Amino acid sequence: MGLDTIDHAPTETWSPPPPISWPPAPAPPRRRRPYLAAALGLVCGALVVGGAWFGTSLLNPPAPGPADDAAAACRILGDLPAFTAERVLRSESAELRTAGELSAAAAAGDERYRSLADATRRVYLSSTELDTTAANRQLVIARAEC
Repeated sequence: MGLDTIDHAPTETWSPPPPISWPPAPAPPRRRRPYLAAALGLVCGALVVGGAWFGTSLLNPPAPGPADDAAAACRILGDLPAFTAERVLRSESAELRTAGELSAAAAAGDERYRSLADATRRVYLSSTELDTTAANRQLVIARAEC
């Protein structure tokens, strides 16, 4: 027996592969979601800002009025000792500046405190010139304005 030889062509013929079935295309995105997200962000932002504003208005007391500023300036003037050359150069000048600022704020809010602000300013100016006699005289006048 020998090798079998094929005398005829194969009976199978070539055919292309079946077409690929792709999944269906996704539905187009809805347009409502971006608008909904923007509206939600706006509402949340307004709540945060409004809550912060409301919270700070509850935590912070109202600003003092001119009478409170004048009373604080008078307390400082009343606590100041008599001026000497040594004391003018130390911390009393800072306290005197504070009293001057408070009395000026009181005068800006109410004209009745203008004389207190002027007297306090004169005390400060006399102390900066290192004239202790004039500073003590002006301090007595400023305390009288209280």
